[in-house]
This record gives sequence, structure tokens and C-alpha cells, in this order.
Amino acid sequence: MFSHVLSAIAALLLLPLLCQAAAVPSGGNVDPKCPHGSYAGFEASVFQYDVPATKFFNKMGSFLHSEWYSYKATPSLTRQSQTGPLDSTKGKDNTVGSTRSGNFSGTLFTERLVGYSRSATDLSLSYVLDQGPVTFEGVKLFSYTEELGIESICGGRATFITFTAIFCEAKPGGGYDFYDRVRRDAVGAVATELGAKIFAGSCPVRKYIPIIIPETLLTMTSGKD
Repeated sequence: MFSHVLSAIAALLLLPLLCQAAAVPSGGNVDPKCPHGSYAGFEASVFQYDVPATKFFNKMGSFLHSEWYSYKATPSLTRQSQTGPLDSTKGKDNTVGSTRSGNFSGTLFTERLVGYSRSATDLSLSYVLDQGPVTFEGVKLFSYTEELGIESICGGRATFITFTAIFCEAKPGGGYDFYDRVRRDAVGAVATELGAKIFAGSCPVRKYIPIIIPETLLTMTSGKD
């Protein structure tokens, strides 16, 4: 069921080969080529929420409308950092080849969509840095590929989210901490807006509303055959 997790594990196993990887492999899984002297990195964030996946589809499923990918309102952060709203876009939304440009913590960036699919139960969105290097909050990235996966689980009652990044950085370690923090804040803010709660283990139990029959009605019907 959790196909995105298997993809994340496979990408992690390929980390030692990233620096020798081809520039742009075919398909949606595009690994960045690391220049000499840089470091390959990987980060995967996983979330489970107790609301239907369609709520997250509608909020997070647009490449050209990334206002949700923002954590400027998180109390734990000292700066207003965000990706959305974007400065400009080119192409049709959720169409491979479309680009979006914006400002993150004072750094201009452009990203290009390389993969998109959506069904009634799954959504997958992949994009790459179109121009590099960029420096986000002191972390210098030469290139990166990010993939967002949203999947309906528990018979449609809950959501499973994976958010992975494969990147080339100037110094080891900084990229992982950066992506981990940004995603926890951004996805957490969306969940709060949707009234979704994190759960682990068993699927959420259906909530049944008890039907209360007034005592007067019971009295009126009890004497009837």
C-alpha cells in the first residue's frame, strides 16, 4: 500500500552512486548530478493523518499554487521564510515542463515539474531546481529533486504522506536539517488548518453518533401492538 516508502528506501540505497549519476535519467525520478567537491544528500519525511486524502489533494496538489508550502507563521522560527505565493509561473498547472519562480528567505529560485500523476486514491508530484546553485538559510544547494506523495489509506478515512528530497550540497548535514524542519512546519500547518491529527499504528476508528429517542416517544409507542 505504501508504495512511496519503497521508493524512498530505494533512493536511499542509491546515495553512494549519486555523484556518478547521469545528468537527467528518463522518467519522473530525476536524480541531480553532484559537481566535484559537493556532497550528495537525502531526506524523507513521512506523515499519517486521520482525515481523508482528498482534503490534502485539494490543498497541496497544485504545482503552480504552492502557498501551502510556507512556514512563516510557525512560532519556533525567527524569520519569515516561505516559498509561496510565487513571483511567476510558466506553463499549465500540473503539466510536466511547467516552471515556478519565487523567493525563499531572500533567495530567488526556479523549479521545473518533471512528474505528476493523480487518481482517486493517489497523488504524486516531482520537481527539480531549474537553476543553481541557491542558498536557503545558509545551506548552499547545487541541485535538488523533491517528490511529494499523498495516498489514501484506511479505507479512505486517513492520509499517508511522503516528502523526499535528493540534493547536492556544499557542506554535509545542512540540507537534511533544512528539509526536515521546513517540511514538518509546512505540512503541520496544513494539517492544523484541515483539523487533521497525526496517528501511528491502527487506523482511525469510525465515529458513530448515537441516536437518542425521547422518553415521551418511547412511552407513546410502548403500548402499541
